Amino acid sequence: MTTLPSRGRATLAVLAWIGATLFGLAVAATTRIGPVVWNLSYNHGIHLGDVLAFAGAYLVAALVTASALDHR
Repeated sequence: MTTLPSRGRATLAVLAWIGATLFGLAVAATTRIGPVVWNLSYNHGIHLGDVLAFAGAYLVAALVTASALDHR
């Protein structure tokens, strides 16, 4: 089994977080799932689906980071 060099593992972790953020923003921009949990203005708000999308994406990014940066 081949392993990535240290720089490659760090790059993978950074890309995981960038991808998770882009995914969360795409969900927030295109859907209105669930009730509004925080009003930002009279016609903009954060929906429960947005919060769950970010939480799920960031959980995956955290697992990828933990896996990529494990030095065993």
